[in-house]
Amino acid sequence: MLLAIARVSMALALPTIGLLFWLYSQWQDTRLVTMQGQIAEAQQSASEASSKVSKVSDRLHIVETKQTQNAASSQKFQSATLTRLDRVQDSIVGLSNAVAALTATLQGVVEERKARPPFG
Repeated sequence: MLLAIARVSMALALPTIGLLFWLYSQWQDTRLVTMQGQIAEAQQSASEASSKVSKVSDRLHIVETKQTQNAASSQKFQSATLTRLDRVQDSIVGLSNAVAALTATLQGVVEERKARPPFG
């Protein structure tokens, strides 16, 4: 009887090992399929991120260009404004000198009239 059990166990050992190997390989295949899905998902995310980085880089370049242009435009505007303010200041000085001259002339006329006797 023991000999029969030994022969049956020897006969079933190889199919049992084959079955165990097949189950293990199926489990590994399932894990590989899951990993492949995760890898594909990671690659897609990386591709989208790369695309977005490219777009952000382009937008940053545009913003920097506009900022430089606006800074140059602002500098021109400030320079033109300062030039205009200098002209206004020169005009005010000229007007002030003209008012002072007119005041002096009027004072001279008043002094001259005071010095002359009235007609009459």
